[in-house]
Amino acid sequence: MRENIKGVTAFALSITSNPHVAEEAVQETFIRAWRYWPTFRNESTVISWLITICRRVVIDMAKKQRVHEQLPENVIEIRDHFASTTIYDMVRGLPLPQREVVVLCAILGFDYESAAQSLEIPIGTVRSRLARAREKLGQQLDDVIAI
Repeated sequence: MRENIKGVTAFALSITSNPHVAEEAVQETFIRAWRYWPTFRNESTVISWLITICRRVVIDMAKKQRVHEQLPENVIEIRDHFASTTIYDMVRGLPLPQREVVVLCAILGFDYESAAQSLEIPIGTVRSRLARAREKLGQQLDDVIAI
């Protein structure tokens, strides 16, 4: 399970506005994972299961603290996955639902089915959110290149 810490951390940082909240969410995710490990049924990968737990933890925390919208400015772990700061900034500017699928599919390498399971949404929704994100990113990239 430890080999999944980076992926869970990257996901938590992508959906919360506060690196300290993300760190707390990751810790709570692994506490819950150890507690509920006997209930894991191998219907998904361990990382997908952990992402699902993490998402629920962050949402629960957001309901209590209202800290759930933009990526923090100083996130090195996420930024390192991008070829440039410009692309990183463009992804950071996406709406949360699109940002979640980009992080899961493009950065963490989830297939559509695993992303859908982790986000608890239909696979078609993953595809449409990813398509909208790609379209938006493509338009922004065209604007950057045209300058």
